[in-house]
Amino acid sequence: MNRSESIAEIATALAKAQAEISNASKNAKNPLPAPEHCRYCGPRWSAFIGHHEEVYNGRSYGDWPYVYLCENCGAYVGLHPFTDIPLGTMADEGLRRARKNNKQRFNLMMKASGMKRGEAYEWLSGAMGIPVVECHWAWFEIEQCEKAGKLCSERGK
Repeated sequence: MNRSESIAEIATALAKAQAEISNASKNAKNPLPAPEHCRYCGPRWSAFIGHHEEVYNGRSYGDWPYVYLCENCGAYVGLHPFTDIPLGTMADEGLRRARKNNKQRFNLMMKASGMKRGEAYEWLSGAMGIPVVECHWAWFEIEQCEKAGKLCSERGK
């Protein structure tokens, strides 16, 4: 392979990646803006795009292993695949734990009730009194996680 062929291959690969990113951005529902700074540390501390390895003990997950990360406190949020769109809001350890633990309760309730994922989110949004487009675990604060988890546990009995 000569140099012009390798440049052509790189250009083709780049064009393909850009098309994937463009399509992925269009598919992200209700995108949140990218965080400019850490919600916990304030404007003195920037949120930057980091790699999963920085938050998952050197491990990487999925095809798009990137997060917005605070360089001071370590709060982070993942990105929609092939975009720079955050999946939710930046979370510290306590909020991540609340989201994870209570989402498990949601998944158990969904399985026990035989609901499909969309139906379960419609039910949860109604039970919480929020629009279904705002019913995302990655958007919830600790209090919302606890409320949602309690509702799911009660429904799953």
